[in-house]
This record gives sequence, C-alpha cells and structure tokens, in this order.
Amino acid sequence: MRVGLIGNGYWGKILASKLKSICDISFICASKDEYISKLNSIDWVFIATPNNTHYDIVKQCIMQKKNVFCEKPLTPTYGQSKELFDLAEKYDVKLYVDDVFNYRTEQKHIKNLTRPIEVVWNKVSDNTLYDLMYHDLYLLWPYWSYSNDIKFRYGNSDDRTHKINDIDFTNTENSNDALLDMVSKVLNGKPDYNYNKEISLMCNKTIDELIRAVSNE
Repeated sequence: MRVGLIGNGYWGKILASKLKSICDISFICASKDEYISKLNSIDWVFIATPNNTHYDIVKQCIMQKKNVFCEKPLTPTYGQSKELFDLAEKYDVKLYVDDVFNYRTEQKHIKNLTRPIEVVWNKVSDNTLYDLMYHDLYLLWPYWSYSNDIKFRYGNSDDRTHKINDIDFTNTENSNDALLDMVSKVLNGKPDYNYNKEISLMCNKTIDELIRAVSNE
C-alpha cells in the first residue's frame, strides 16, 4: 500500500511514525508545498494540516480520484464537510475522518452508560470544541437523543484526565495504540464508512450550532 502524507507538523510526524510501520510512504510534504503531481504514485493520501486548509486539500485529492484520510474535523463547517462527502461519492473514492477514540479499548463500555452522563476532560487546548468535544460527541452519538442528560466539563489544567462517567479514557502507557489500530483498519480492513460519515457530519453540525448559539448571546 502506497500512501502520501500532507502535513509535517506535530501531528503529522506522529501519524507518519504509525504509517511507516505498516505501509510505504511515497512522500511527505507541508500544506503549502506542491502535492498534486505526487498523487499519481499513491493509493491513499493522509491529511494532517491545519483545520482551515482541509477543505481545499481534500477537495483537490478527491478530484484526482484518490482515497483520503483526513484528521478531524474534515472541515470547520457542516456545509463544507457535506460537500466533500458528496464529492467523494461522485468520484467513487473513500473518505475517512479521524475518529481515533472509537478504536480505544475503553470504547466498548460506552454501550453500558447510564444517564445522566458527565464528561470530564482536563487538557490545555486553544480549540476546545474541535480538539476535545469533537471526540466526546461521536463517542456519545448513540445517546444523543438524551442530550439533555449529558454534561461536558472541560478544565484548563493539563493533567490529561478524560472520563465519561466511570469510563476512563485518560491516555496512559497501558492504553492500546488506537491511532495505529485506526490507520491499519482504514488501509487494510473495512471500516464502516457510512457510520464514519454520519458521526463526522453530526460533530460538525453540533459544533456549528454551539458556535451560533454563543455568538447570539
């Protein structure tokens, strides 16, 4: 399997370390580099660039008929993300958005949650909605019809505590390598692309609504 990686920053380097263990990386470049001419040699392109660059890069790759894995969020808005999923269907290519916490071994306990549900996550972030809440939204998607019974608490400390009720998602040395498990499944397995599309758009839509609500206060 030959892949290309667009994005060579903090997360791009982490993603590259996982990809190197399971496939051939034909190229790694930054978001501002020329990459279109490099796409002919690959089967998949992985995108780990800043959020505001995703739309244009993903669109170009899809139009070159390449399968795309994109770091979350696919784009900063529901409308743009829906457009890209529709475009992937038109060009008959696969499009997958990072949902790494669905590959944590603790995720299997989500189905046993009782209401009310409380999310607690202490991590310093300059974009809480897309850095932190995005993960909790798709993890809790099966419970979203009970959203009035869900509370989110995001702290400013950096002890990295992350819990949903009594399910501890705090990343430790004993945690499974969810990122490697995810990219392996995408490249070599058969992930549920329809479900990934559903939760990706749901996260976009919910965060869009939160941003509008705050701006109208």
